[in-house]
Amino acid sequence: MGYIALYRQWRPQDFDNLIGQEHISTTLKNALSTGKIAHAYLFSGPRGTGKTSTAKILAKALNCQQGPTPAPCNQCPNCERITAGTSMDVFEIDAASNRGIDEIRDLREAVRFSPVEGRYKVYIIDEVHMLTTEAFNALLKTLEEPPAHVVFVLATTEPHKIPATIHSRCQRYDFRRITVAEIERRLADVATSGGLEITAEALQLVAKHADGSLRDALSILDQCTALGEATITADAVRNLLGLVGHEWVWKLTGALAERDVAGALLTLDELANLGKDVRQVLLELMQHSRSLLLYKAVPDITNLEMYSEDRDVLAAQSAKFSHDELVTLIQGLQIAANEVKWATEPRIIAEMALLTISRRGTGGELASLVERVAALEASFAAGEPKRSTRSEATPPPTQFKAPPKAQQNKSDDQQSKAISATPPLSAPRSVSTEPQDVWDAVLKDLIASGKRSVHACVSQGQLMTMDDSLVTLQFQSAFAKERTEKEDYRIMIEKLLAQILDRQVRLTCQMVEAKTEKSNAAVTTADESEQHPALNQAIKMFGGKVIKEEKNKGDR
Repeated sequence: MGYIALYRQWRPQDFDNLIGQEHISTTLKNALSTGKIAHAYLFSGPRGTGKTSTAKILAKALNCQQGPTPAPCNQCPNCERITAGTSMDVFEIDAASNRGIDEIRDLREAVRFSPVEGRYKVYIIDEVHMLTTEAFNALLKTLEEPPAHVVFVLATTEPHKIPATIHSRCQRYDFRRITVAEIERRLADVATSGGLEITAEALQLVAKHADGSLRDALSILDQCTALGEATITADAVRNLLGLVGHEWVWKLTGALAERDVAGALLTLDELANLGKDVRQVLLELMQHSRSLLLYKAVPDITNLEMYSEDRDVLAAQSAKFSHDELVTLIQGLQIAANEVKWATEPRIIAEMALLTISRRGTGGELASLVERVAALEASFAAGEPKRSTRSEATPPPTQFKAPPKAQQNKSDDQQSKAISATPPLSAPRSVSTEPQDVWDAVLKDLIASGKRSVHACVSQGQLMTMDDSLVTLQFQSAFAKERTEKEDYRIMIEKLLAQILDRQVRLTCQMVEAKTEKSNAAVTTADESEQHPALNQAIKMFGGKVIKEEKNKGDR
């Protein structure tokens, strides 16, 4: 006889050898002991967890010459034929390839006949969710009232696709994923029985990669036996499975933690040159990020599978990320892994993901910014604005150099025409006594402190008068005037003036008086009643005038 795969050699032959499904084996054994045998069972659960094996054990328990019994002998002709798959009373049907109504009609005809060799005819329908709606309907009546000598076992990995009418006629048993520890113990027994030398780390790696499926774990171990090595190591298993490995993942995570773009891209390049699959790199990096997140949340729990990684590495690397960063990291890697699966250039997707993660903003920086904004708002509300820190290259706006004498005289002449007679000002701190210089200092301070919206509004005003206690601004825009007069803007400007002048002053605002000159009337003769109401409202809010365009006769 040819070679038999390990998962077939080590298929459980009785309920006691069913790994990881004690809740199911105990229930079925009790039912067999008391004679409470159902006519239909529904076995649901992930692949490789023992659904079909349990169905065959149940068939042997029903047809064993010693039974029905919870412990089939595996030695009588009936048990041997069922184990070998040659029994004429046990039928294994693949619903994926026999999913139509015709196959189910044939089954309905066959169930009428009595068993040939044993007590029961057992129909094991694998992946039953693949049946068509018509096939389910055809099966329904037979499933509801089968002959006394027939037992149905329906197996599926997707129980939600089974119609409720089928569900209600079956006893349902849910198979769970087999734990890593249970798979490790089973693999160790198989390796010992087969004389296979394999390290504990390699066994653990195989068990984890099997993802809860003992059948997948045995298939991987079967592959390892073909390596031809005296002892199977973890590196050999990684190479066999195309895994990246802890060291590479830790190195890549370290680069991302330090926002080292070059380091992250160079590490990805090295892995690609070694033939590692880009999607596998992203998946293992995501798994490690998950371990960091859980360790950061609950470092004292010892029964989580994530702690199979080096605790020192988890402690060191988790400290370099915030909780929000790790959540964002996992989400970004998940999206990239999904995109890579269908991308024509998967490496580009991976590089974009690493660049985005490396150049991320941190939650701490955002929190700090929010705190600073709140502090500034609170200080202005209290009447004590903070002055922004300025670099040495940009002098404070309150320090001005006196203009040359010729320019100063010219400026004095201009201001004597533009500003009404103003009483002498007391000398402010380190600023020129000219009123316009004081006002320019206020505007520059607004720009330097980042108050650009305030500057845009206030700068529309023209300084008219400045005395010991009063500063008057004149506006052409009603909106700018009213906004400047509001308490928040007014207090801000008055505080800046007080800091520059070394005394408290009050700010008042006024509108420019309407001009009545004939020349102005010529260009504003548009009758307000002829204008659109929205235009009139805009003029009232923002000021300005309407100029009526006159066309030359030659343009007509």
